[in-house]
Amino acid sequence: MLKLFDIKRFPSKICGLNDELKVNYIVSLYKKFGSVLVVTDTLYEANNYMQGISKHNECLLFPMDDFLTSEAIAVSPELKVTRLETLNELVKDNNRIVVTNMMGYLRYLPKMELYKKSKVTIKLGDNIDIHKLVNKLYDLGYTRESVVNKTGEIAVRGFVVDIFPINYDRPIRIEFWGDTVDSIRYFNVDSQMSAENVKEILIFSYTEFLSEKQAPFEYRLQKNLKDYTSVVGIVDYLKEKNVVFDDYDRFNTSYYNLVNEMMEYSISNDISASFKYMNDLDSYKLDKVLDINSPYGTKYASSNVVPFNGLDDINKRLNEYLKQNKLVIVYINSVSKINKLMDDLENECSILTDEDHLQNGKINFINGSIKSGFIYKEYVVISESEIFNIKNGYQYKTNFKMGSKIKDIDKLNVGDYVVHSSYGVGTYMGIKTILKNGIKKDYIQINYQDDDKLYVPASKMEFITKYSSGDGIKPKINKLGSNEWNKAKAKARKHIEEMTKELLELYAKRENSVGFSFLDNKELQEEFDNDFAYTETSDQEKVEKEISADMENKHPMDRLLCGDVGYGKTEVAFRAMFKAVCSSKQVALLCPTTILSSQHYKNAVERFKNFDVKICLINRFVSKNIMNANIEKIRKGEIDIVIGTHRILSDDIVFKDLGLLVIDEEQRFGVRHKEKIKSYKNNIDVLTLSATPIPRTLQMSMTGLRSLSLIETPPVNRYPVQTYVLKENKAIIKDAIYKELSRGGQIFILYNYVDSIEEKMNEIKKMIPDLKIVFAHGQMSKIELEDVMQKFINKEYDCLICTTIIETGIDIPNVNTLIIMDSDRFGLSQLYQIRGRVGRSNKVAYCYLMYKPEKNLSETAVKRLKAIKEFTELGSGFSIAMRDLSLRGAGSILGSEQAGFVDDVGIELFMKMLNEEIDRLNGKEKPEVKEMPLVDAPSSIGDDLAIEPDLKLLIHKKINSIDSIDSLENVKKELTDRFGKLDDDVIIYMYSELFEKMADDIVNRIKVNKNSVDVIFDKSITDKIDGKELFMEVNKLSRMFRFSMKDNALIITLDTVKLDKHYIYYLIDLVNLVKKSIK
Repeated sequence: MLKLFDIKRFPSKICGLNDELKVNYIVSLYKKFGSVLVVTDTLYEANNYMQGISKHNECLLFPMDDFLTSEAIAVSPELKVTRLETLNELVKDNNRIVVTNMMGYLRYLPKMELYKKSKVTIKLGDNIDIHKLVNKLYDLGYTRESVVNKTGEIAVRGFVVDIFPINYDRPIRIEFWGDTVDSIRYFNVDSQMSAENVKEILIFSYTEFLSEKQAPFEYRLQKNLKDYTSVVGIVDYLKEKNVVFDDYDRFNTSYYNLVNEMMEYSISNDISASFKYMNDLDSYKLDKVLDINSPYGTKYASSNVVPFNGLDDINKRLNEYLKQNKLVIVYINSVSKINKLMDDLENECSILTDEDHLQNGKINFINGSIKSGFIYKEYVVISESEIFNIKNGYQYKTNFKMGSKIKDIDKLNVGDYVVHSSYGVGTYMGIKTILKNGIKKDYIQINYQDDDKLYVPASKMEFITKYSSGDGIKPKINKLGSNEWNKAKAKARKHIEEMTKELLELYAKRENSVGFSFLDNKELQEEFDNDFAYTETSDQEKVEKEISADMENKHPMDRLLCGDVGYGKTEVAFRAMFKAVCSSKQVALLCPTTILSSQHYKNAVERFKNFDVKICLINRFVSKNIMNANIEKIRKGEIDIVIGTHRILSDDIVFKDLGLLVIDEEQRFGVRHKEKIKSYKNNIDVLTLSATPIPRTLQMSMTGLRSLSLIETPPVNRYPVQTYVLKENKAIIKDAIYKELSRGGQIFILYNYVDSIEEKMNEIKKMIPDLKIVFAHGQMSKIELEDVMQKFINKEYDCLICTTIIETGIDIPNVNTLIIMDSDRFGLSQLYQIRGRVGRSNKVAYCYLMYKPEKNLSETAVKRLKAIKEFTELGSGFSIAMRDLSLRGAGSILGSEQAGFVDDVGIELFMKMLNEEIDRLNGKEKPEVKEMPLVDAPSSIGDDLAIEPDLKLLIHKKINSIDSIDSLENVKKELTDRFGKLDDDVIIYMYSELFEKMADDIVNRIKVNKNSVDVIFDKSITDKIDGKELFMEVNKLSRMFRFSMKDNALIITLDTVKLDKHYIYYLIDLVNLVKKSIK
């Protein structure tokens, strides 16, 4: 850093320094007087200081949300983690530069000594009481979940504690043997399986609320900290309390407004007007204070460097500065860039040097970086941002991590409606453990009409589905023992039988039509695949193989690719398109909007640039002459890939040899366009891309009529969108925008009223004068719209206020805050698509769903907004479409009639029955599963393994999935890893489940006696058994088996008194021998 200031004593007021010189001055103060706290009015300004200082010196940020945002909505998890990381750094070394905004400066904090003592160290072999450890972690701000998925969570299962500490990139699993730490290991947040072992971990606090006195959980809010401990501020964590304000007068005015805002908020929420949410401005004892931007202070003369306009301008102005005897210094953060610029300038005065060897009369190029240039005294200092006319980007980084686990849409909560396929619709009331014949078993309790209760063995969960229906209506609860459920099922089955015939005719027609078998051009395809700039996810690889196999098949492909917004569907489509072009076929990529088609075209040109592929664009942005020329080239086969809107479907566009049609965002096309698409499907391959496929499409895929490919894995470092539903509030809008600007990001504001959009833009501009904002809507001319969108993509604007033109497919990774006005007016699938425009980079994104303060929301709107808020996890698009089935009504799969009978049985059971009927007609009928288990074995998941009901259900589901010895070993390995050592009863339960699957088609029933077990076989199976061979083999297995016959059915009895292990292990071996002996 240049030594520009010789500061003898700490000043109180100065002015006249530009941004870069203020930074230089602050770093000089730090070097002379020790730790410095820089305090700004807004988070945006704080981040600007952070950017500048970080170029010259290590700097910490202590950012805090606006008052209303933190009180009325929620504290940003990202900012919280940044604050905690700063506190952790200060505990290690408090002689630092820290930058904060007003809300951070005034925030209540515990004393530093208390924060220091809060760390927890755990080593292998330590003796620790699990309950005390868990309570300590609660006190440190960690929240208990059934499964750890993000920073700040813990999960406890018997002798296993999972935790995701703030100071680690991965979660950690601690396993105990009694009170001894037996194992410490990392685990994968998505698979939940363990990775490598570690010997020791250090856990830092995940809260700023630390107190000597125990505070009830609901009171652990920062505003209440003063009631439980002595409070200080961030300035008290620094070695020297040297504070620099940027324009103290303005800061003081903002503080006065904040005090009024807090008072108004308190009164409107029936809180005492004198309640204190944070420290007072004058409550700190400071060592030294400087106002760096005071009109009354010592004046410095400095100015900014005007950005240059090309090489000639650079040469001309640099030479002028030299003539004025200025010391010219140019900072560029790359030696190769410096060398190129020096070559281009051809200026004899240029030299590459460093800050200690500057020369007058020369253009001193330095390999380094500053945020912006300045002119001060004899110095002219220039940054890259003026030379190349670019923004100098920097974002603070946090350790906030989150898994990509998709929320289980079938997760059952007590009170949910469920359907038992034999007894009908009831209410799920949780898991009950019942002791029967000395054996503990878990049952799922379902309540029916007149408070009748049904207990279903947890091992027979497949008979239960979660209920959802048209428009989310409440179902009629059935009565046990009545015939109404059988009637409802019969009615649904009759309709299903009729419908299935139609479906199979459609399916057969497609199967019988012969399409084109695309070639397997391995070498070319590999070359194209390797040209992809990013790492593929495992799901992308999987679906590529599925699509490739379909294309090489002789039947026309009709595949739906469902992947969440930004999960890489486009790259998968490009690879399929390349495969088609390699087989000399033409490809059409159909997009719902002009802007999306233009973006796809640009991406395709870039992606295919190293290959000889001719691509053209067909949309209203294309001039008439070029359009006509393209249409002619398409007809002659001179164009390989055509990208465009529904204009592609026009009669005047005739392909010479179309082989593949790719449809993006299918839900946006109308009926007329869909009919035209349908006519293509009989003889060409069709690939449909969607994040939220329309429900009927989803039903078709789920019933096997269209192939369904799923991309469920997000790209690396992708976070779910933090979603808030709230009344429209100017202060929150202002804070949301400032928060995004402080990260160097951009903002979308969705305002769906063309007539008043400009007025709305001016209103926001008035709130935030330094915001570069522009508006866009679909009624603008194509040139205007494209110009605005391009400038926004190029970051010439910070904020775009627009109509639903952003809904479909615009990809701008730098946009990570979305504010939707009148969000109650949008459909669920639409809301999800719009929200998908943000959160496409490695930053946490924010979505504010706002509605008018005076408005009473309809029940459906409330449900929609609740659903979109619920599905904040990544990869929820598929789940959203499933929920949309419930909200919109399932309808008929082929027609549009509302199907009331679906509501009677629920969508899930209806789909299950439909799949069963299709299998039956295809000759794949499965034997009927018995409702009660064959074996009376233990099936209870004890609290020592898992307390949470959803985890118990998960374990039952895992065990229910066992159908082979391999799957049993895999489930056993996973459960042992995640839940600790399994007791004998759980292992017996697993083997019992394996026996059920193995014996289901040959054993009639099992009779458990006091000292023996009878295995009674079906008569039809008895006739096929080679009795002599079986008798010999069973005798080798154990002498405890006896054979007998009754009513022409074989009975094999096992005496259990002298067995060395549970009889279930013998029965599994027995069934294996019986199956081998069947002729």
